[in-house]
Amino acid sequence: MPNYDNYNREERAICAHLFRLLHENLDSKEESPLGQFISILSKNNLSFKNGNGSFQNLRYDNVTIFCEVSIIRDAYQNTRPDINPFMDDLTQLIMKQENISDCRLYSQLPKPLNVISLTHPKQIKQKAKSVGIQLSESENKVYGIMQAMFNAKPDLVITIDNLLLVCEAKFTEPFDAEQLHRTDCIAEVWANLLYKDLGFNEPPIYSVFKLGAAVFNPHISWKDISAIADNTYSTYDRTRIAIKKGVELLNHKFLN
Repeated sequence: MPNYDNYNREERAICAHLFRLLHENLDSKEESPLGQFISILSKNNLSFKNGNGSFQNLRYDNVTIFCEVSIIRDAYQNTRPDINPFMDDLTQLIMKQENISDCRLYSQLPKPLNVISLTHPKQIKQKAKSVGIQLSESENKVYGIMQAMFNAKPDLVITIDNLLLVCEAKFTEPFDAEQLHRTDCIAEVWANLLYKDLGFNEPPIYSVFKLGAAVFNPHISWKDISAIADNTYSTYDRTRIAIKKGVELLNHKFLN
């Protein structure tokens, strides 16, 4: 066993093992690792943002699991060159989230800010400053948030039936309120503008949940994940070992 297992603090590494784990035995539905994962979430007061979501009587339809999700960035690339409808809808939704009315839509911005060959959406603020275009305070806020959305990659996303579950995962670090708020806003964009691309026929009920060290009161902990891995894999399986060692690292960090 590599000694690095004992002190690997890389969040993406342990999330990669979780991604593998949740794909195991999906045909078993409630008995699968994903089913066990959902069962834990169902007992931890997870709130749904746009409706009365429920974990009861799930059919396990439309089950997909994504990691490092950049669907806003990729949807922009996919809609090129006719990007204005998507970008205007995105601008309007951000305006609604921030209670802003005095902001020009993407298609209304002066060139070169809305020219795809000259300015990427995550560069609008910087390009405006560099070419001497004045953006209002509201526009700076809206397009600054848009930049953050294009850069963000929520750690893990699960779709199941009519539910969209977005994970904010931390390994050794605490949760950040600002980052959680941004993830909430990103999930709202996905649920309203990109739901068909995620396999839904209509906007899903969505929620953001926390996965992390038990000391930070997550909705599901790495100790919970280790128990699921123990139920799934043999003693010498690399995923089982890596997650178990991750929990031991957390115990050492926070209990000593």
